[in-house]
Amino acid sequence: MRNSVCIFLMMISLHILQANESTVSLPTISMSRAKMHINMLASDEMKGRNTPSPELEKAAAYIADQFKELGVLPINGSYYHTYTLERLHLDKPTTFIVKKGNGISEMALKDDFIPFEYSGSSNVAYAQLAFAGYGITAPEYKYDDYKDLDVKGKVVIILRGEPQMDNDSSVFEGKRFTKYSRMQSKLKTAVAKGAVGIIVLSGPSTSLKIRPTGFPWPSLYPNIPADALPLSRKNADSTNIPVISAGERFVEMTLGTVDTLKAWQKNIDSLMVNQSRVIENVEILSLQTTLRSEKVEVKNVMGMIKGNELPDEYVVIGAHYDHIGQSRPNDPAKDSIFNGADDNASGTTGILLSAEALVNAPSRPKRSIVFVGFSGEEKGLLGSKAFADNPPLPMKNCVAMLNMDMIGRSVNDTLYIGGNTRCKELADLNAEVNRTVFDADTLHLAYTIEQYFFRSDQASFAMKRIPVLFYYTGEHEDYHKVSDEISKLNLDNLVKITTLCSHTAWTTADLPMRLPFTPLPGDDLSD
Repeated sequence: MRNSVCIFLMMISLHILQANESTVSLPTISMSRAKMHINMLASDEMKGRNTPSPELEKAAAYIADQFKELGVLPINGSYYHTYTLERLHLDKPTTFIVKKGNGISEMALKDDFIPFEYSGSSNVAYAQLAFAGYGITAPEYKYDDYKDLDVKGKVVIILRGEPQMDNDSSVFEGKRFTKYSRMQSKLKTAVAKGAVGIIVLSGPSTSLKIRPTGFPWPSLYPNIPADALPLSRKNADSTNIPVISAGERFVEMTLGTVDTLKAWQKNIDSLMVNQSRVIENVEILSLQTTLRSEKVEVKNVMGMIKGNELPDEYVVIGAHYDHIGQSRPNDPAKDSIFNGADDNASGTTGILLSAEALVNAPSRPKRSIVFVGFSGEEKGLLGSKAFADNPPLPMKNCVAMLNMDMIGRSVNDTLYIGGNTRCKELADLNAEVNRTVFDADTLHLAYTIEQYFFRSDQASFAMKRIPVLFYYTGEHEDYHKVSDEISKLNLDNLVKITTLCSHTAWTTADLPMRLPFTPLPGDDLSD
């Protein structure tokens, strides 16, 4: 068995080294076409392409029209992959009542607690309370906040973040944000352990004052636009229990003082000593969150080029085309539109340029190439998750996914590559293409962005055991600001990155075998 695996990997390595011989010579990507796409997608007319919005629909129509004009084929007769979201409204009753000894306190909505958008509409009554540290169970790091703690039927208190976030020698290998710091991971763990409610606290070691930091519901904050509501994609993993953030009044009532919580957090961070425990003499009399939902249909945009030998198998080139919309300006004369030129009109321009190059290639690879513009990325990878969970083509036939997200601000010809840890062979192929396609004028490839891996759409495919690469030119001072403008883009390198992605996709689609996927410890892989 071991010999056959070694032979297989040797064959892959040989084909990677021969990439310069097997890669097709693609048409040169036009700078004028790049400017045309970016000027449309990041224009004020698009008003920040929020999910959902009329402008997002307009952007989707633009991408679909471009696919049609280029001769990129629809999939199952359509250029749209439509999925349903739920827009959530905070409703009544939403209450939080705590008993300690003979004292009963009703916590005030907004001042003392705020529900998260992850919360279910549910009521918990007469439940015990338990402190579960950071709410993390991570076997590969030999760390477990739930060790020897039974939370079945209890409401759990957890801290934001993860232990030793600023310590390069931490048990989490100095990675500032592993997947375990994400709220969704913590909620899933708590539910699996039997918790019936979750209370999230900002740790006192990182905050001057513990304030509730749930979702900024427009009904609680008059300055928030009325349509700035969270979106949810209901599925089997959705949380159906109350999930709130609480403030200092709750901490003082249940734990005695903020210093108690500070000491527990310090012991975890400095000594990695488990501080989890049941909170004695405290009872949650009522923790009820009510979220009203309305259904919203949203579109991913898709098209394909058919392969010539194995057309049912395919490589995906993807990018999210949504951004975060516009703010309510205090001064009407000031800019209030988040154009998202880099994030991610740049990547969307990339898939359109790539589609044009590949559809006009002198030959077709063995497998098909699918192009997808994802919506809802800014709301939590909603579009790519919907695509991966309910694919228009069998997901088992997807051999790789290449994702372009923020490729417009390259500095010193640097391109950051993510996902390489889950398929070294695909990363090696990409590196070989970089060397052969550009000769001496190569991009500098850096592999230092794994902390961003779960923040972009390739993660939705990787969790289906599909080899991925994530093309990214780095976060900058204009990230999620109105100053993310077209004028600041490096279009020369955007074109160059798109050229690399296109050649890598073609070469991957033309390989005689499929590349392997190597999961990392803790990956939440779908069946």
